[in-house]
Amino acid sequence: EESLKGDAESQHLFLTALRNVAEAQGGIGNLAKKTGMGRESLYKTLSESGNPKWHTLVSLVIALGLNLRLA
Repeated sequence: EESLKGDAESQHLFLTALRNVAEAQGGIGNLAKKTGMGRESLYKTLSESGNPKWHTLVSLVIALGLNLRLA
């Protein structure tokens, strides 16, 4: 919720969590294949300085088999 409000620390933690799930599910390369995105692009997206677009986040969440619920 805080990351949606623009809190930089929360956004960083959310991207870190996505990166951890991706690593646990076979790595960034595997995620790149699932999403059709470039591996290098995903590394940048999920980095500390990443600033992904909404459709990118949705694609990642779906590819990782996660459910995203906003309240």
